[in-house]
Amino acid sequence: MSTIDVKDTVDSSYCDAHLPRARYQNFVMSKALAQIERECERFCPVPRFPPRKNTDVVLICGGCYVTPPCCNTLDRELFFNNMQLVRTTALAVAQFCPHAIVAIQTPPVDCNFALVVHTLKAAHVYDKRRVLGVNSINTMRANQLFSAITGSDPGTSTMPVVCGTGRCTRVPVFSAAKAGNFPQFQVDCLTRLVREADDIICKVKNSNEQGHLSIGFSTARFVLNIMKGLFEKPTFIDSALVEQGDPEKCYNMQYCATPVTVGKGGIVEYAVPILNESETKLLEESKCDLEDMLNLGRCYAVGDEYYLHPCKCFSYCVPPECEKCIDCNYDSSMLDRKKN
Repeated sequence: MSTIDVKDTVDSSYCDAHLPRARYQNFVMSKALAQIERECERFCPVPRFPPRKNTDVVLICGGCYVTPPCCNTLDRELFFNNMQLVRTTALAVAQFCPHAIVAIQTPPVDCNFALVVHTLKAAHVYDKRRVLGVNSINTMRANQLFSAITGSDPGTSTMPVVCGTGRCTRVPVFSAAKAGNFPQFQVDCLTRLVREADDIICKVKNSNEQGHLSIGFSTARFVLNIMKGLFEKPTFIDSALVEQGDPEKCYNMQYCATPVTVGKGGIVEYAVPILNESETKLLEESKCDLEDMLNLGRCYAVGDEYYLHPCKCFSYCVPPECEKCIDCNYDSSMLDRKKN
């Protein structure tokens, strides 16, 4: 068992010669992080790379991190910075460990998920049960916000986030946690905090960076749940971007982030939460951005030319027809008579 980071591109002979003799020290400051480290040691003892042909789980993470103020433009630029690394890793998966479960965390996840899916399809090794986009940071933030208001323990509850993983595609489902007693403006405020969390954290931190510790923590927990599902018992994951088993049961969406259960063969069950009216409206508004991001990743994987999604193209205003002018061949004498 091992994991792959897109930044871990060192020569394998160097790894074989040096890493087994390396000494590892982990400076963990909380019980939660210490527990994750113990579980990592149980499933995947150090050294955790280079990847082998019997790899069970591949985590594609790292890359360039930018906090864009606009979802539609700079997310594409972020994708252009990371797509080559993600595609190279996907090709390595197809060649060396085609049966591994692949978890994509490199941002933007919506684009890179589609890139991995269609790269594996081109190599004829794609299995929709074994490719997941990591959406754990969004569910963790939504759950933490809701628990802070209700005073409940966030460790005993989950909060699903559906649709996609980006700031314009994530739809937190607070109604699943029985938030019906909350006023709608408060739920709208929580939803906005979840969707704009990346921008808020960037503005608060002096270094203008994302919350790397929380992202790493949630991603580690995501991968550990996959490992538990593979080697112990079917394990619930609160949200992952996946290809749905039955799109008609998932808001008529082929690709959508929903809670899933992972077992020995990958995804064994899809749990699609029921949305209320406001969440359904937000989902419909987010579908366009998700389809556009998925199409961008697909185009790079298969070599098609990318076009902006039709729903993002606005029709221009057609001016009214001009009044018909007098024929240039008119008789000037007739005009003089009319004046008189």
